[in-house]
Amino acid sequence: MKKMLLPFTVALAASVSPAAAQVTITCLTNAGHLTRQHEPLMKKFNEMQDEIVVEYAAPAKDYADTHLRLFRESATNTLPDCAFQAYNQLPSLVRALNQRNQIVDLGTLLEKEGAEWVKANYTDRMLELGQVDGVQVGMPFNASVVQWYYNADLLKKAGHDPDKFPTDWNGILELAARIDALSDDVHGMSYAVEQWGDDWPWQILITQQGGTLLDEGQTKVTFDQNGYATKAMELVRRLVTEGKYDPAVTINDQLKSFTNGTMGIYANSPASARNIEELVGDKFDLRSVKFTIVDDANGTLPTGGNAVLITTTDPEKIAAAWEYAKFMSGPEAQAITARNTGYLPTNVGALGENYLAPYYREFPYYATPSTGYDRAGRWQGYPGTQSEKIWREQKNILRSVMLGETTPADGAAKMKQVAEELMQR
Repeated sequence: MKKMLLPFTVALAASVSPAAAQVTITCLTNAGHLTRQHEPLMKKFNEMQDEIVVEYAAPAKDYADTHLRLFRESATNTLPDCAFQAYNQLPSLVRALNQRNQIVDLGTLLEKEGAEWVKANYTDRMLELGQVDGVQVGMPFNASVVQWYYNADLLKKAGHDPDKFPTDWNGILELAARIDALSDDVHGMSYAVEQWGDDWPWQILITQQGGTLLDEGQTKVTFDQNGYATKAMELVRRLVTEGKYDPAVTINDQLKSFTNGTMGIYANSPASARNIEELVGDKFDLRSVKFTIVDDANGTLPTGGNAVLITTTDPEKIAAAWEYAKFMSGPEAQAITARNTGYLPTNVGALGENYLAPYYREFPYYATPSTGYDRAGRWQGYPGTQSEKIWREQKNILRSVMLGETTPADGAAKMKQVAEELMQR
């Protein structure tokens, strides 16, 4: 991969002080994140200093829309100064922006901060989330690995100790069946892999075994290696036959069922923790726990969330955007974000006594993500522009396997075929 931006531009950016004059920068995020996360942090950053003013462009609808917006604005040279984009979307986006020298190598700026500062704030695994082809192009802002939410009251009714949530899939499926048997109005579990808006839950079923979606160069499908895809498909079928998961219930109704107290076990991002708690209220004893890993030694969970990219070529704005990126991925902003949403803090300093440690002790429901640093792995994305279409077709295959219309082995083969046919377009 080429060096990000021209060397002299990066050098200038590193040497320009934002204090030289007030600089206004514009950032892009999506509507789902703007109000709850970005607006309070933007206001805090703008109030804490006088040299930089941060504004947000009209938000994109979601990550996919952000992706398309940035591609279009790259072509017309109307990119914002910084943008927040999903980890799995970074490779194709960054490689395109790099061809036009429209993305900044943040590794150069991290080096200026010093090794001790970097170590005090970020783990290597967290920084890797914002890397493409070995280059640091983004600073991790949000991070989430899937977790289980559960209704402790229903576990008790099913005769299970709620303090001992199962740690393997066999135990989870068996428990879900027992909960489902309590009443016709009660559902055992939700793992809506066939209804999700992107392939995050599908990749989870691969990476928890130690597999990957693609090779290191992200050009070759690898999720079929070592039987990973077939085993994942076998589990998809078992969700229905053993765990009594009902694919006829929409993903929205599954959330309603869980928060209304008529579902026992529910899988989702920790980013939903605050919303789920607000919906549950005092209906039942709500708890969360780390997600299941099949291979303890090699298994990981793809990390959802997004990184902040710097997409301006103006040296003063690069320097200003870097200050904002440091703040947004810094301990104070990460502590605020974790409290407001439930996301895993991307800054290790945020776990300290001055920030989240007392909060997590008082509210263990929100502490689950902080125990997942060792499980956080990459969420890979396909090359090209057909990721959404690939997933639309793969969801139909997953549903067919769930319903017993397609065997797990045939479903695994079809998943690979769809990906390979479309990823090169």
